[in-house]
Amino acid sequence: MTRLTVQTGFDYKVTSSDIVWTDITQFVDVGSAGISITRGASDEVSEIQPGTCTLTLSNSDGRFTPGNPSSPYSPNVLKNTPLRVLVTTVAKNFVQNPTFASSSSQFWVDGSPAPISYFLDTAHVRTGTHALLINWANVTNGGIVQTELFGLTIGRQYTASAYVWVPTGDPAVRMQIDGGTAVGALSTLNNTFQRITLTWTATKASYLLQFTTATALPVAGDQVWVDDVQVEEGASATTFDSAEAVVHSRFYGMVNEWPLDWEGLYATTTVTCTDLFKWLSRQPTLQPMLVQEILLDEPSAYYPLSEPDTSTSAGDLSGTGAGPLVITQAGAGGTLAFGGADGPPADGLTCVTVTPSTATAGKYMVADLGADFMDSSGTPFTYTYVEAWFSTSTASRTLLALRSTDGQYVLTLGLNASGFITVTGVADGSVLTSQTVGAANLADGKMHHVTYGQQTDAVYVDGVLVGNATLIPAMADLRYLHVGGNNGAGLWSGTIAHVAAYPAHVLASSELSDHYEAGVDGYTGETADVRMARLASYAGVDSVTIVGSTFDPVASQGEGGQTAREMMRTVEATEGGKLFAERDFFGFAFQSRDVRYNPDPSTETFTVSYPDLERDSVHFDDDDQKLVNIVIASRPGGATQRFKNDHSLVAYGPYEQQLDIIKTTDNKVADAANWILSRFADPESEVREVSIDAYSLARADYRAILDAGISSFFTVTNLPSQAPSSEITCVVEGYTETIKQASHVLGFHCSRADTDSVWVLDDTTYSVLGSTTRLAY
Repeated sequence: MTRLTVQTGFDYKVTSSDIVWTDITQFVDVGSAGISITRGASDEVSEIQPGTCTLTLSNSDGRFTPGNPSSPYSPNVLKNTPLRVLVTTVAKNFVQNPTFASSSSQFWVDGSPAPISYFLDTAHVRTGTHALLINWANVTNGGIVQTELFGLTIGRQYTASAYVWVPTGDPAVRMQIDGGTAVGALSTLNNTFQRITLTWTATKASYLLQFTTATALPVAGDQVWVDDVQVEEGASATTFDSAEAVVHSRFYGMVNEWPLDWEGLYATTTVTCTDLFKWLSRQPTLQPMLVQEILLDEPSAYYPLSEPDTSTSAGDLSGTGAGPLVITQAGAGGTLAFGGADGPPADGLTCVTVTPSTATAGKYMVADLGADFMDSSGTPFTYTYVEAWFSTSTASRTLLALRSTDGQYVLTLGLNASGFITVTGVADGSVLTSQTVGAANLADGKMHHVTYGQQTDAVYVDGVLVGNATLIPAMADLRYLHVGGNNGAGLWSGTIAHVAAYPAHVLASSELSDHYEAGVDGYTGETADVRMARLASYAGVDSVTIVGSTFDPVASQGEGGQTAREMMRTVEATEGGKLFAERDFFGFAFQSRDVRYNPDPSTETFTVSYPDLERDSVHFDDDDQKLVNIVIASRPGGATQRFKNDHSLVAYGPYEQQLDIIKTTDNKVADAANWILSRFADPESEVREVSIDAYSLARADYRAILDAGISSFFTVTNLPSQAPSSEITCVVEGYTETIKQASHVLGFHCSRADTDSVWVLDDTTYSVLGSTTRLAY
């Protein structure tokens, strides 16, 4: 029987980290339609596509009809609902990590209520090396520790059992299902291991098996040791089996729509889901990286000051409701112009230019940051961070000021007569403190970045700590932002860009450094793995699993102008790696190219014999689909170079490829181009499709096949005598799979494993002159 679990996260977003999953397995048609899943790419030179999952649900009671108020899921049958598909393989025991051999993974606390603690312990162990020690809290029943069961068969009876060691005087322990849907008998013995049990009939495929007490308020620190947990099919507990269940995640993504269909009078819903590439695909075009970095740190007011030259005010990008910066006249004369000068070097934006007649006659800008900003900087006294970019040749001027409504509190940032950074604070309208920080003349006509934070009193200039303004008084009720002066005094002469304020917010030194690097060079030179994680964060994805070790530096993408997906794809192509969505949680994986170097037989995912394949899909291809013998390669600000393979040109004629990547040197571009030629100037024959009904194989083989993912490799043995060799090793590029009752067919899209082999000196396999002596890139 196919041990399938399908769950949806009604009322949650796919980005949520605390999804409470709803089991809908019983409504899935696995008899005829089955579940179809696609993942990866068709071959190693194609771009990995968004993964999909299609399944048909019985909708006879309208529970999957959007807008149906009688649905048990109403009103949360919505587009983009999270959905996951799991397959469980078991010998007998449905529990993951049943003996606590090396960790307490798969067991966790229920947060309402929770015990004081739970962890591995060796004081009382029934089998193996550890048991799970739970310290109950003085809350309802002491708290709950639980594990999730998957792949149960609806309508079957199951029995849970566990051995517990309860000290004398501590509360008896029991198991329960899903908060009390079924409750087991309490333990009755002390100071020895006793087996407790619980039997129930499954009405869904997944359950929470929970450990708790029946005591209303245990004494804090009461204990129990738990070991050898088992859930098995049947009405009673049998001999404990330590072989754990393995849960294989097959898909994680979101539902595109909930259509309503009929087969005669039978209502169904056939949904198609897409993995997290859909999340990337719908993201808007990115702002310059500097803007994205500032927005990541959630300012309460942020003005890039990059409006076109026809503008008369500047808008806030923080989204908090801060008002626009409006041009204000002090005295007579002076100008303030948008769009006439460049901002920080890497953002590609313009900025404001201010030219006053005198220090008190000219134009500056004022914004009402709103009541929310004032409240967050109000009493009790709190702290505020401010930052800006600027250039000037005029000292003794004010860059910006934050002011309370009544002017009793004022925080200003500017330059003194020597061009040094000066922070000034006015509190209660009478206390005036000025602190000059650093000894560098910043009135040098160059673009600089400055940040001041009240909590640490630290002043950073161009990403470097220059000192502390230690005596600045605490501020309260700050509401108005003045840019280019302070209430008409100290009018700035020069350019200003990217003014941001963070009340009640601490910016770490790493964040300050990030803001500077984003503006000055767009992170030129950071490695591809770091860049990939950075771009993902702009799209709201915090998890990027990095696999491999060879990651080259990449050039700036500081000006943005593309979606996060497009920019991530550029990094992927530059690195020659693979970017794909995880199949078990909200995150991405990024593999370096060296993951595929010289596959090690000891790490092979599985081996399958040719007679065990769906043999009508196996054939060798020897064509020009991947052939490349000319590469025209370029990089931003670098040379355009041409590379060729003369032997292939003579044999096959020209097959040209354009390579536009963001390497940091022309030599690195040459390496990338030559790597393509060395692999594809004369591709050898290969098997591109391998189909396996994995369900029909032994459990160990089934599990190994389900473990296979993008860039896994496997060997097909016992090929017919007409094949080029008796066995061939393939790399997984992607797959399609169909899950039905008692059937699980996977069709792997493959490439040759030795396409990415590299030279290993004096190795019998990877040091064959003219064949495997390819230098690694």
